[in-house]
Amino acid sequence: MIQSGVSQFEEPGSGKAHAVSDERLLARFVSGDDEALGELAARYEAQLIGLCTGMLGDRALAMEAVQETWLRVIRHGKTYDGRASVKTWMYQIAINRCRDLGRARGARTKRELVHHQREGDIRKGRSESDGKTVDPRLEAAVSGLEDHQRETVLLCYHRGLTHKQAAEVLGVPIGTIKSRLNKALVKLRDALGSETTTGRGIEA
Repeated sequence: MIQSGVSQFEEPGSGKAHAVSDERLLARFVSGDDEALGELAARYEAQLIGLCTGMLGDRALAMEAVQETWLRVIRHGKTYDGRASVKTWMYQIAINRCRDLGRARGARTKRELVHHQREGDIRKGRSESDGKTVDPRLEAAVSGLEDHQRETVLLCYHRGLTHKQAAEVLGVPIGTIKSRLNKALVKLRDALGSETTTGRGIEA
């Protein structure tokens, strides 16, 4: 993983603006400022790990996906065209890497097995990505969603993207995002009950 000695930043979406935009940091990195990449990592590494872990259900695969995401940012930073935000662009790369790894290694089966191995740790409230407490029943229910529904739920609720941002990341219309979320919420409510889905991190 990319390491950085810079001070922590507020999480994107928290309402507090960064002193330097993501786009400016990427431009600085492309111009030869390696520390700028470290600042981007300080902002997004934990979020990318959380997203990839949720998609793959395997910590080792998630770390591999994030590492490959940063490698692609390094290699293709010069091709960034500004049509999407840097955050959206990086999430697109990460999701594509997760899809590739999932297809190559049968991540769905691994996700189900790993969930049972990790369940004890999750019940103690330990998060493997960014310190957030995870309800093991909710995690299991999300893992059971269809891939495209799980991606959408993770982006909109776990990572806090707007419907528009999620649509840009996944390359689909906003209406498709809303439809996927509605269907996913129905499945989650069936699995957990409406109180869990509205009170423990998943809201309509």
